[in-house]
Amino acid sequence: MNLVIIGGGNMGAAMADSLIKTKALAPSELLIIETLSERRQYLTEQLGCQIRENIDNEISGYQAVLIAVKPQAASETMQKIAPFLAEKQVVLSIMAGISIAQMVRELQHNSVIRIMPNTPAQIGEGMSVYYATPEVNHDQLNFTQSILKANGSAFAVNDEDGIDAATAVSGSGPAYIFYIAEQIVASAIKLGFSEKEANQLTQQTIKGAVLLWESQSTPVDELRRRVTSPGGTTEAALQSFEKNEIGKKFQEGLQSAYQRAKVLAQNQ
Repeated sequence: MNLVIIGGGNMGAAMADSLIKTKALAPSELLIIETLSERRQYLTEQLGCQIRENIDNEISGYQAVLIAVKPQAASETMQKIAPFLAEKQVVLSIMAGISIAQMVRELQHNSVIRIMPNTPAQIGEGMSVYYATPEVNHDQLNFTQSILKANGSAFAVNDEDGIDAATAVSGSGPAYIFYIAEQIVASAIKLGFSEKEANQLTQQTIKGAVLLWESQSTPVDELRRRVTSPGGTTEAALQSFEKNEIGKKFQEGLQSAYQRAKVLAQNQ
């Protein structure tokens, strides 16, 4: 198995790093195309794989091509890739808002998989959701799964709308968690804790809660109820949240993210 990654930015580099660390791919099986010379130097030192500046015929020898550039560079990059794609290859994309239809059109290639990862992939704890065109074969799907699982968890969705939904839930999700964490840290500081103590309290609380949730086959609402004693401190906080419709507003926020994802995809 081998892979070429177009774009050595944060996500492209993170995925490459996880692939090498988990031994899903050896450094010799990985090529990264990166235009910035300083970034190429950094990637060479950190990863030890092949790093090149330009897209050329060499990419046709790889099993898969992963496009990891920013959406504003999508069209230019795909036009550079198109002449060198081989029919046997599968093209993977983690470009936000770039639809399957646009990729097929600009790449002139039908075996395409659109992926929505998230930033915890940088530490091998990412969540990726993907959708493949009918032309993608079984071996290509298995290869894609092995790449994504090296970066965390992954599953397929039945249609491209599922990618937009995943964008709202898991793609943007880390920002929601960090937002909640911000509020807890700020509250802890107001209650007299130092910034260091507030961060430790918040980090370990979130981490422990997630690990507890993962360790038990218990619905999350039941876990919440188990912490909520009648007339207690937790109930006081939750009643305040409910009075101010925090849950409703939070769900409305995710709907806004979903609608924005669809608009971005349509406007490309």
